[in-house]
Amino acid sequence: MTLVGVLCEIHLFPVKSVPGSSLTAAELGPDGLLGDRGHAVVDEAGRVLAAKRNPALRGLALAGDPLEPRLRTPDGTALADFLAVPGARLAPVDGGARQVAPVHLVSLGQRREPDAGDSSRANLVVEFGADEPPAADLQGWTCSIGAAVLRLGGAPRHCAGLFAQVATGGVLRVGDEVRVNPPG
Repeated sequence: MTLVGVLCEIHLFPVKSVPGSSLTAAELGPDGLLGDRGHAVVDEAGRVLAAKRNPALRGLALAGDPLEPRLRTPDGTALADFLAVPGARLAPVDGGARQVAPVHLVSLGQRREPDAGDSSRANLVVEFGADEPPAADLQGWTCSIGAAVLRLGGAPRHCAGLFAQVATGGVLRVGDEVRVNPPG
C-alpha cells in the first residue's frame, strides 16, 4: 500500500518553547529542519527553560535568522525581567533542543481525533484524506516528501502525530506530494 497525500504546513521553532513560524519551504537535514530548536532560553546556570514551567516563554516573539535568532518581549523589558528568571538568556544548544526525534509529523486527520492533544508544535502537517490509517499503524513506515525520506517512529506522549528520523534530507515545500510506505 502506498498512501499518498500533500504537505500542507511547515513549522520551524528556532527557540525551544517559543512560538515559531510557518514557512512555505525549508531545508531538511540529518538533524531535522535547518534552524529548528537550535537555541533555547537558559537560566544563569545554563539550564534550559521550558514552557511547562515557564509559560511566559510563549509570549516571546522571534526576530532575525532562524540560525541566529533574537527574542523580543511584548513589553520591551529585558528577557530576564520579563521571565522573572535571573540571568535568563538565549543560547545555542549543541545538537538541538529536541527531546525525542529530529521531526514531528502530524496529519490533519490525526489532529481531528478526539484525544489529539496539542500538536501545534509539529514541524510537518500533511493531508492524507479519508483512507488514512491510524497513526499507530504507520509506525516503522517510510514517508517520502518530495525528495526527502523520513522513518516514522513512535508517537508523542501528549499529542497527535509521530516522531521521525531523517533518512534522506532535501528541500521541503508546501504542496509536495507525500507517500507513506510500509517497511520492507
